[in-house]
Amino acid sequence: MQPFAAETLRERGVEAGGFAATQLTEELVRESDLVVTATREHRSLVVGLVPGAVRRTFTLLELARIASSAPASGPIGDASAVRQAVAWAAQMRGAVSRCEDSVDDLDDPLGAPLGVYRERADAIDNAVEQIVPFLIGEPRDISAG
Repeated sequence: MQPFAAETLRERGVEAGGFAATQLTEELVRESDLVVTATREHRSLVVGLVPGAVRRTFTLLELARIASSAPASGPIGDASAVRQAVAWAAQMRGAVSRCEDSVDDLDDPLGAPLGVYRERADAIDNAVEQIVPFLIGEPRDISAG
């Protein structure tokens, strides 16, 4: 892990020790109910590996944008509620507007100063705050739009 990434995590109370990268495989993608990537290029690579994953593969910022437009969530659901939320997000993918083409990309700060790592961490935190309530809410009627 890059030193600035580890420092940014420590500042947020997360210990980076034991981190190890994992190679993405077809099996991992096939077994996943949701695949989240940093950029649209990464999303394309996942879908190229397993074309059937297109409806459950999103960039982090894309999923956060879609989640922020979702109806209010209810109590915590189960795995089927997550699958329903992901299906709803796939259905809404083109319906929720974005400002510019690159808005869904979270570029790698590799080689950038510490402040850029902090900015990326803030963007990730903000996205997760939108996504988690969306995914753990009660099942949605995915035919509604």
